[in-house]
Amino acid sequence: MFMKEKSIKKNAFLNTLKTFLTLFFPLITFPYSSRILGPSILGKVNFAQGIVSYFSLIASLGLHSYAVREIAKNRDDKQKMNAIVRELWTINLVSTVISYVLLFLTVCFVKKLHEYKGLIIICSTLIMFNTFGLNWIYEAFEEYTYITIRSLIFQVISVVLLFTMVRSSEDYLQYAAVNIISNVGANILNLFHARKFISLKKNDSEKLQIKRHLKPVFILFASAIAATFFSSLDTTMLGFLSSDEQVGFYSAGAKIVRMVKNLFPAVTAVMIPRIAYYLSKDDEKSILELEKKAFNFLICFALPISAGFLLLMKPLVLLFCGEHYVNAILVSKIMSPFIFCSAISSFTCSLLVVYGMERYTIHRMAITAVVDFVLNFILIPKYGANGAAVATLVAEILFVVIDCAFLRKYLAKVQMIKSIIQFFIALIIMCVCVYFSRNLFENSVLQLVIGFVVGVVSYGAVLVAIRNQYVLELFSTIIEKVRGKLNKCNQ
Repeated sequence: MFMKEKSIKKNAFLNTLKTFLTLFFPLITFPYSSRILGPSILGKVNFAQGIVSYFSLIASLGLHSYAVREIAKNRDDKQKMNAIVRELWTINLVSTVISYVLLFLTVCFVKKLHEYKGLIIICSTLIMFNTFGLNWIYEAFEEYTYITIRSLIFQVISVVLLFTMVRSSEDYLQYAAVNIISNVGANILNLFHARKFISLKKNDSEKLQIKRHLKPVFILFASAIAATFFSSLDTTMLGFLSSDEQVGFYSAGAKIVRMVKNLFPAVTAVMIPRIAYYLSKDDEKSILELEKKAFNFLICFALPISAGFLLLMKPLVLLFCGEHYVNAILVSKIMSPFIFCSAISSFTCSLLVVYGMERYTIHRMAITAVVDFVLNFILIPKYGANGAAVATLVAEILFVVIDCAFLRKYLAKVQMIKSIIQFFIALIIMCVCVYFSRNLFENSVLQLVIGFVVGVVSYGAVLVAIRNQYVLELFSTIIEKVRGKLNKCNQ
């Protein structure tokens, strides 16, 4: 069967590699672009991207999670699976046309947006690329080798274009275009490559059953509205209630945090179609095993990374953004716990969809979006970018609390108390070691390098010393892999 042909470890590695490349290239490009553009222009671009994201949401309709679940459940039945793909893509095409019409009307009638017209037009190509990308098909089929190679090629192209096309603050339109190419440019290839797995051509006798998808799709759409409202609200409200410069400070500080937090959904995302498949087979044992591995991974790595960022954020911001972004340091420190909370909430939200509890995603998104809006409205006028950071962090914490409440019946089966206590013990010792080692140096590079090394060694050593089962199994797997490679080389 198809599922047995795929290695979930390989999928996790490839998806993590793809996400790491997405993280690695901005580490090269962002220090350059932030210095070339400056806080105000960078804020201008991010404001336009935030506006477009609302209309991209209308086009996507929250289809992604639902499509991955339905295709993964039915991919052993090619005829049924192809019918589902054609029906969902038809819905997606209609919603895309509607989103472009609404975007055009908004730009025409909202006076504030007139000065951003050129930027919005460029950024709006994101909508088209996402629709024709059909990324949900590749995730459902777990085609992470193709996704990784394709992403690497376009990341390299975008880096070359950035350094050749963006030379001054006047080149901000080119910068916006390069961002689109970097993030979704490769999606245009998917429409042709996807024919290897599915058929988009409708049979003459076939009747598209669009209605059967509308209820779950619109439930997820309502949740996605709140999600995008939440994710873009900070930048949008800063643009309206504060200044482009404050948007720039916030964007710089938040970008560093958000680049890293994307590593975790990359690993957990490969488990979602597999869990959906196991659910269709009533394989509860395999589901629990995957969920336990996912939560162990998230807590084990997201906790120390969040703490490490908090302790090392000042040299990190100064090194990658420059002296002009000193005001972004506090933004990044405030948002450091966001990495851990987001890692947990992204997986728990996916579990809600997998277990057919998508209606609850509306509740959790609506509550957090309202809280985020109120906090932004209160804090931004007085505290600017720092106020937006506080609002975002509080909302993300609320995500985790609500999700855990909805999933308590399922999470109770994933016994994690002992591991969580061990991770926190290791975290406390790591923080003490990093704090004192960081203060031994004044150079930003040395602070980062020494702090990172000390943090990794102290955290890992403590977990091994207290016999954390997950870490011991992880080390055992790595050692076996290395020995296997060495034995092959010696033969």
